[in-house]
Amino acid sequence: MVAKFKEELRQQDAKMLDLKQICDIYCKLKNYQQQLEDEETITQEYIDAFVALGGNPDRTGVVQKQTIFDIVQSEFELKIDLESFLGDFQGNQLEFEDFCQLFENAGEDAKSFITSFSQAKRNNNSDFTVRFKDFEKWEKTAM
Repeated sequence: MVAKFKEELRQQDAKMLDLKQICDIYCKLKNYQQQLEDEETITQEYIDAFVALGGNPDRTGVVQKQTIFDIVQSEFELKIDLESFLGDFQGNQLEFEDFCQLFENAGEDAKSFITSFSQAKRNNNSDFTVRFKDFEKWEKTAM
């Protein structure tokens, strides 16, 4: 953050700053800080999902392609073409970088899977499990 502040000061190239320049620098730094926090949150979601699917918290290990496919089908009851979803990734296992790339390339729907996996990992403190499909069944009977 200090380096970013110094960079902004160099760009202003002034011996003294007026209030507007100070406010501009402050806004740029706040936006930069928010961007860093957003990136950290996204990275943590990917790590949580990777761990929930069989990887390690330190980003080592692998996730089986079949595990991803099985969970997408069983938890979300989606029928997808595994080969088109997994794209050009060769082999049966994904390392962390490939795992992230897979979901980045797959679009917003795939990113919601990451968030779901991440939340499941964080909330994995009990033996009680409610799946989305169970909620849908309950909702239909409640109406």
